[in-house]
Amino acid sequence: MPVPNRRPGAFPFDTRVHSEVFERLAWLRENEPATRVVVASGHEVWLVTRYEDVRQVLRDRRFSVTANTASDAPRLFTTPFPPGVSLLRDTEPPDHARLRRLVMPQFRARQVERSLSLIQKITEGLLDAMADAGPPADLVADFARPLPMAVICAWLGIPAEESDRILALSDTMNGKGPLERITAAQREMCDYLAALTDSRRMAPGDDLFSVLVAAHDEQDALSDAELTGTGVSLLFAGHTVVTTALAAALSTLLHRPADLVRLRDDPALTERAVEELLRYHLVLRDGQIRVATEDVDIAGVTVRAGESVVASLNSANHDTDVFSDPEVLDLGRDPNPHVAFGHGIHRCLASHLARAELRIGLTSLLARFPGLRPAAAEASADWKDHQRLQALAALPVSW
Repeated sequence: MPVPNRRPGAFPFDTRVHSEVFERLAWLRENEPATRVVVASGHEVWLVTRYEDVRQVLRDRRFSVTANTASDAPRLFTTPFPPGVSLLRDTEPPDHARLRRLVMPQFRARQVERSLSLIQKITEGLLDAMADAGPPADLVADFARPLPMAVICAWLGIPAEESDRILALSDTMNGKGPLERITAAQREMCDYLAALTDSRRMAPGDDLFSVLVAAHDEQDALSDAELTGTGVSLLFAGHTVVTTALAAALSTLLHRPADLVRLRDDPALTERAVEELLRYHLVLRDGQIRVATEDVDIAGVTVRAGESVVASLNSANHDTDVFSDPEVLDLGRDPNPHVAFGHGIHRCLASHLARAELRIGLTSLLARFPGLRPAAAEASADWKDHQRLQALAALPVSW
């Protein structure tokens, strides 16, 4: 690949052609593992691309998430949440540990195991609807979007009929539309959670949001801003990333028939296949951003106190020092220490739930429709214009 222009380029990179993104990241890992880029807010920041450097940024307490929430701090996307919303991803210890302790018991592997029947029931209902309607179908609209939305709504005790409204708000918040439209959607989401809080006070249930409201009211364990922010984090992240990952995984398998048949005929392979599909795909277009609280030497440069660093998860997951032939999809890859869910204390707390949805979704779909095939060429894929997600707008199939 040619040497890039020495002036800092815009980040995230143009991700419409995946191979070009990974080619560029490979060049950076080899030649410039810490480089300067310009993010959405117009600030110049460091971008680190090697696996071990990415992990260092995400686990080293000298790199702060809270320092990056200031109104004038560099941002990977143009519209931060309004004041009064404290997102879990933006908190540091001890507050982060306190909030995570409230939520984490619901997302441990053992708790997720108890919910497998719920996920399976939701999945089968969606597949029944597809079978009744007959081909063709859109696996994004008919499967990849409603599955994680229904699961997270069930966990939070949100009525199923509210899912379309929440999906529409999420699309607007994720999009690149006018600032006024995005901030209006953010306010509506916060207002919705405020109304949900009042509802749970009057009629508490056994859902996760009832647990959070009780912790706020009875134990004073979290503030108003933290209650709203944790609700937003769970509701927003609980479906958008899983939808994107599931749609990408299905698209990849559909356009690699040998891999699809291999997975369909050997369900025991599913666990490793899910990990490989998570590693292989570009789901988040950017990465995770931190601010150095003191001078830190990393990747051959000194990041000065106050400077921001973006850790590229996509690049780390394709580092040849860790993964042999990283551009090859190997459904049986083992070991597979990818960082698709992040690393360190801010690692995605819902990773067990996401994995369960992906496993059940893939195996159930392929079992129900063994003749599943794409109804459009991979090159014609329609991508949503999201700020952070590399999300398919549609995935037409037949069977």
